[in-house]
Amino acid sequence: MARVVLCGMGAIGTEVLRYLVERGHTLVGVVDTDPEKVGRTVAEITGLPVGTRVSHSVEELAEGTADVAVFATTSRLTGIASDVMRAASLGMDVVATAEEMAFPESSDREAAGRIDALAKEKDVTVVGVGVNPGFVMDWVPALVLSASKNPTKVHVVRSVDVSRRRRQLQAKAGVGLTRAKFEKGVEEGSLGHVGLVESASLIARSLGTTLEDTKQGVFPVLGSDEYVLGVRQFAEGTAGRCLIRLDLEMSVTSADFDVVEVKGDPDIKLRFEKGVFGDSATVALVVHAVERVAAARPGVVTVLDLPLARP
Repeated sequence: MARVVLCGMGAIGTEVLRYLVERGHTLVGVVDTDPEKVGRTVAEITGLPVGTRVSHSVEELAEGTADVAVFATTSRLTGIASDVMRAASLGMDVVATAEEMAFPESSDREAAGRIDALAKEKDVTVVGVGVNPGFVMDWVPALVLSASKNPTKVHVVRSVDVSRRRRQLQAKAGVGLTRAKFEKGVEEGSLGHVGLVESASLIARSLGTTLEDTKQGVFPVLGSDEYVLGVRQFAEGTAGRCLIRLDLEMSVTSADFDVVEVKGDPDIKLRFEKGVFGDSATVALVVHAVERVAAARPGVVTVLDLPLARP
């Protein structure tokens, strides 16, 4: 079992913590910036029998503290890059839920290069995981593509009923905003899903090439009163002769389902009825990555590089 430092005790981080404890891992450190949590024990906050006290910063960690650092904090690479490098410099493998960490060179090639160089120097592995990106719209399509000769198109659709999800996801989808406020939020980067281009890039990599001719868009799903019911997004690009198209809709009127369709020899269509529930699936993927990350090569890797079997 691994010695783990958890960074971020929000909704997902707390559930990751619970599953880590359930699977017998040792929680040797917890980091959170919330002043209501700093200094208190995990037992006081969650009721779990864990006496570890919450620290304010990864800078308080020492070398040899843990085997793996888990980051469940922000979506953007810029928000965690320095902390990831701190953990790597202390000899820890890193598992992060940040969507941009799924394929970090898409958002910041220089930062990704610095993290990769340090991780290789310290002989540790850094990987971004999650349900999307990290599973439904990239890992699963990559697996399906492997069973089709000469594929010409892969189309992935993820539809999410946000009325059944956490309020944080509803806010991210812009539910209840006016169209003007939605468009301002998209322009500022505070609304919409992060990670579609990362997912498309992962699919392209699974085909042995890079993503080209990239297009993407973010649009509101509007009700009859012109208030926003959710968000509709797409990303599209080419990988050699194969067209990659990803469509995501998250709204209060959406049905829950996921579809992966490949045109090739043979054509393959895979549908997840009721969809893959994001929160619990992300928790599982994070903790299972903690159990596999040590077997991956050093440096920045992707979910495509993690072994399926636990070592």
